[in-house]
Amino acid sequence: MNKKINLIFDFDSTFIQLETIEILAEHALKKHKNKDSITKKISTMTNLAMSGKLSFNKALSDRISLLDLKQNHIIETTNYLLGKISPSFDSNLEFIKKNKRNCYIISGGFKDIILPIVKKFGFIEKHIFANNFIYHQDGTIGLDKSNPLSKDNGKNMIAKNIEGYNMIIGDGYTDYEVKKNGNASKFIQYIENINRSELNNKADLIARNFQDIINFLNHV
Repeated sequence: MNKKINLIFDFDSTFIQLETIEILAEHALKKHKNKDSITKKISTMTNLAMSGKLSFNKALSDRISLLDLKQNHIIETTNYLLGKISPSFDSNLEFIKKNKRNCYIISGGFKDIILPIVKKFGFIEKHIFANNFIYHQDGTIGLDKSNPLSKDNGKNMIAKNIEGYNMIIGDGYTDYEVKKNGNASKFIQYIENINRSELNNKADLIARNFQDIINFLNHV
């Protein structure tokens, strides 16, 4: 890969097959009498935010507020998602390891969960940007609202500090916004797990899998 090109990956529904917050909800609401209705509400907000129809900041805060998170929920979610890495990412492990100095993750997800999952890919830890949980003395867990990635346009705030020719790779509107705001030269819409059709005409490439990305890099 050209050493001047930076690959900035989304995490949820891109690097992994699912949305982390929805799996967190499954564990946190396991015994909740309104599990189904709350889970549906969370899924709806996720899809609206990823389609650009709902503020990311509001969607994140509102979804977290619906969950009474505990540390065991974080652990259970991480262990589950370790088995849900997107197949074509897993099959291109060596490509990421080889190009780790030019690979980044910028995610609206949670660093506590992301780090253990991407560890085997050799990512440099300072190249991984995500939200943080705050662990309270009473055992409850909240969101660090001072983190730029908890806010609208958070990915832009981070990406603008990554120097070079940046390509943003993800499934959602927040990924496209990075290119729209001039902080990436290309937006690659990643559809191995989900295809948000409203983004199709905004993408420089619609990647069905990781090999499509590699093929695209060979012609840049």
